[in-house]
Amino acid sequence: MHLFDLKSMVPDKLSLPSKIYLVAMIFNGFGNGVVNVVLQLYLLSLGFNGEAIGSIIMMVAIGAALLTIPVGILADRYGKKKIVLFGFSLWWLSAVFALTTRSIEVFRLAFLLIGVSNAFNASWAPIYSSFFESEDLDRAFGLLGFLNIVSMSLGSLLGFIPPMLVANYDFTFQSAYWTVLTLGVGISFLQAPFFMWSLRGVVDSRREEGFTFTLKSKSVVSKFSLFTILGSLGFGFFFSLFPYYVNRKFGIESDALGLLFVISNLVSAGASVLAARVSKRFGTIKATVMAIGFSVPFYLLIPLASSFTWVSLLYISRAGFRAMANPLETSLFMKLIQEEEKATANSIRTMAMQGGNVVGPWFGGQIMGHISLDVPVYVGAGLYAAQATSFYFLFRKEKKDQTAKS
Repeated sequence: MHLFDLKSMVPDKLSLPSKIYLVAMIFNGFGNGVVNVVLQLYLLSLGFNGEAIGSIIMMVAIGAALLTIPVGILADRYGKKKIVLFGFSLWWLSAVFALTTRSIEVFRLAFLLIGVSNAFNASWAPIYSSFFESEDLDRAFGLLGFLNIVSMSLGSLLGFIPPMLVANYDFTFQSAYWTVLTLGVGISFLQAPFFMWSLRGVVDSRREEGFTFTLKSKSVVSKFSLFTILGSLGFGFFFSLFPYYVNRKFGIESDALGLLFVISNLVSAGASVLAARVSKRFGTIKATVMAIGFSVPFYLLIPLASSFTWVSLLYISRAGFRAMANPLETSLFMKLIQEEEKATANSIRTMAMQGGNVVGPWFGGQIMGHISLDVPVYVGAGLYAAQATSFYFLFRKEKKDQTAKS
């Protein structure tokens, strides 16, 4: 078989709702790509330091952690469709706050609302999984990751716009970043009608009991929660503040950062779509452990890089390996969870991730501000190593793991 055999990477059947959902995710990814490349630089232009930026970013995780589990239970009890629609209105409100303020308190409120919105959107993965048969989930989530990452790459290209506005149209960097940030938010708005359209193809499975917190899959959920919090901490300590890091260490602006994100995302997209092939060859467990484990050395070498070019090569290599694990993690999780409790289970997993996202950016910002820009790298790489090890020991005996093909 050829490595890039498309039939092995795309689900056998793509229904109309699944195609519409993927279109929505393209707009989502494009908007996120724009926002990711300019947001922290915009906050820097307003005079915020690493500690302040870390405190703003962590509000997303706090907002999600407050409501993710209750919302997941409600989604399983009353239906996922009603729950996710409310999340959009909160996201729009948060965007208005973020684009019209220079106050750190209002920024924190805006990001808190983003987190609450994310809590309502935790049902999207279970909804997407409902479009496919179990044997197609590795390929389905690989395709989703591929399209999302490619669209993020295209969005990151807009990082070239602020320096052009400054050089040719007498913008300040602050006004240029705000303009591009507003454009990214506007593009993100376009996802809403497609998401809502895709919901027409969803048949909600509802739990018959009332507002309860019982789970048949509690063992799987507990294991995934531990695994997830290690990963979110490993990422959050350093990569949540990566634009701040390279700006302070190398003076990098949004054009070079955008190019790095484009290349990194394209590599990650390729890795994501290849994940199903690697899983078929080695099994989901081994493939996931190898992908995370191989990313650790590249993470660990970043402080030793003498230039932004070397940092970029290490960043791209780490991102490529780590991206291969993402669809496999989600696919395995959805295979092991009972259909009628997927939203509740995914909300617990999401809350575990948000717990790491609260702690990681805050501590990372504190360490960068008071000790060293590089120390968070060593902490994050160590947590990645712990995550890879934990995945093997937690899930090696799960019956639904895909064994290697001879």
